[in-house]
Amino acid sequence: MKIHVAPSSEYEREGDDLIKNFDVSLHDALFGGKIAIDTLEKEIKLKIPENTKNGQRFRVKGMGIKNRKSGERGDLYLQANVVLPKVSDLDDDLVEMMKKKLPKE
Repeated sequence: MKIHVAPSSEYEREGDDLIKNFDVSLHDALFGGKIAIDTLEKEIKLKIPENTKNGQRFRVKGMGIKNRKSGERGDLYLQANVVLPKVSDLDDDLVEMMKKKLPKE
């Protein structure tokens, strides 16, 4: 007997591991912070380190899919999606300073 698992809009599956994208503000990506994330089982607090890159993954051990043969659980990988603010929402002085000081590469 074969069981087919319906696809999820929230999770991607790689074997027994799950991948979930989550949004992180530019502020938290640059300076670090803590974010609450809902998982299949419970809400967790994820510590975001300084200089987090877009697409960076964080491993949460043992929160993936339980393997029916081995009984072992896979891992959950949380993948950062850094959300940039709209320039129009930023303070004018900050925008001017960023234009002058941010590297172009």
